[in-house]
Amino acid sequence: MQINELIQLYSILIFISVCAGFVGLFAVFIFRHFKRVHYIKQFSEYRAVLEYNMEKAYDMIHKEHILTYSLDAFRIKDEDFDKISQEFVKLLQKFIGPVLLKEYINFYGDEDTFIFVVLEFFGTKYENDEIRNTAMEQITEAEVDEQD
Repeated sequence: MQINELIQLYSILIFISVCAGFVGLFAVFIFRHFKRVHYIKQFSEYRAVLEYNMEKAYDMIHKEHILTYSLDAFRIKDEDFDKISQEFVKLLQKFIGPVLLKEYINFYGDEDTFIFVVLEFFGTKYENDEIRNTAMEQITEAEVDEQD
């Protein structure tokens, strides 16, 4: 083979490689698009599974850490609340497992957003704690009765 034939051969190989790269990028783009469409179509199912597991995790955390505060109508200190919140996130991650965790991180875009959604759920559940609210109402009623 002559030098010109080798240059032509390498040029063809480079062209094929570049074309294969573009086809690969296009395939990745199409895959990501269909993945997003899948998430949108399956939103209610993803949300239901996540909420079910968040409820389970909250119930366990509530029994272990929050119930005593609720019965006494006390508010948890911010430092303790942060620790309990992190335990909630870790417990939820154990419940859903590594495969679903990756799915939810992809679903929400990144891990920070996923954790934000989970912590928002936890904070809302804590603020709407019926046991604590009932205990606070009973204490308030007892104080009002004492004043009368």
